[in-house]
Amino acid sequence: MRLLRKGKVKNIFLLENGNLLLKFSDRVSAFDIKFDQRIPNKGKVLCKFANFWFNKLDVPSHFIGTRQENAMEVKRLSMIPYEFIVRGYYYGSMLERYTTDSDLKSLFGKSLTLKKGAKLPYPIFEITTKSEEHDLPVERDKVLDLGILRDSTLKEIEDTSLAIYDTMGSFAKQSGFIIADVKLEFGFDEHNELTLADSIGPDESRIWLEKDYQPGQTQGSYDKQLLRDWLIEIGFKQEMLRLASRGDSPKPPRIPEFLINEMSDRYVYVYEKITGDKL
Repeated sequence: MRLLRKGKVKNIFLLENGNLLLKFSDRVSAFDIKFDQRIPNKGKVLCKFANFWFNKLDVPSHFIGTRQENAMEVKRLSMIPYEFIVRGYYYGSMLERYTTDSDLKSLFGKSLTLKKGAKLPYPIFEITTKSEEHDLPVERDKVLDLGILRDSTLKEIEDTSLAIYDTMGSFAKQSGFIIADVKLEFGFDEHNELTLADSIGPDESRIWLEKDYQPGQTQGSYDKQLLRDWLIEIGFKQEMLRLASRGDSPKPPRIPEFLINEMSDRYVYVYEKITGDKL
């Protein structure tokens, strides 16, 4: 194997047969900041969850099979340089970008006032840059103007993404969970067929326990949002934005042991509840 890239969470290796090996680590990041500590069992959960979703979704994917508890073999694709997000709830960065009733009206075509965490009238599809630093929203017209994707291909990606979100949401609901949003990546295979790529799990989606869901509140997340919420609570995000305006970045704080244990427990819990399998 030859190491091609060491990401924030995954290491990507080139195999002798030309396929890729994605090895999931216990590393964790939030707000594009990497932390020194590890979350026990996180890598195994991400790998096994990806395996589960790729087999559940009726969509062509790059998944070939798992090779270790925390590694899977995938087809090498020509990747599309964007990430695609489906949001079903008024949460996350959407809260920061759509702050007024008129902002939301621009999305839904009608006057609308939503509480934090409220369910949207219907899921929305967004495009963002794909970066090791900060992902930024991209307008559909800009993507088309750059000539990277044709309008028909982008429409196919949108329809596929919305269908994936609907399938994931319906399946998670059977186990008492809400999928608030999901981030997806796509590429093209050797036949130029649109193909689902990367992975799908608690690092690519917000997952809430339905019985604890309360619009207007910070939701109890079963994903890495738990770390983001703690960083906001201690003022780290505000400090990060302040330093970013000067071109600097803060030193990441040390994650407390109780939060590491809670995150590990929640990753394992949501995997076992939704899939019905033991880790």
